[in-house]
Amino acid sequence: MVDRDFDAQLSRLFADPPAFSDAEAFRARVESRLDRGWTLRRLAIGAAGGVAGLFAVGQLITSRFATDLRHASSEGVSGVDLGVDKVMAQVNQFVSTPASVETLWLGAALAAIALTFAITRLVEEF
Repeated sequence: MVDRDFDAQLSRLFADPPAFSDAEAFRARVESRLDRGWTLRRLAIGAAGGVAGLFAVGQLITSRFATDLRHASSEGVSGVDLGVDKVMAQVNQFVSTPASVETLWLGAALAAIALTFAITRLVEEF
């Protein structure tokens, strides 16, 4: 049979780490390394998000609107107004389709989530 007092005393002994003379210096070094790591991660994630956003905008422009814009630029200044009208018609058509409305709602939801994460991060830091 196990002695409960001995078991409790043994678990208390191993629950507390031994105290070293340089414990505070070690803790400060570890925290400074972690802080540098978080700063680097935040910058890397922000840069990656910016690059991904630029690629997304570029893909959207080249896939959806490039043909009309090229056609409008080849017709000259008078054709630009017609080209802008065509582009706006395509934008309206894009927004009016059910799948694209779902895409817009998804984008709005993701933006709200990102804003929530940013606000919670600011609250934690200040």
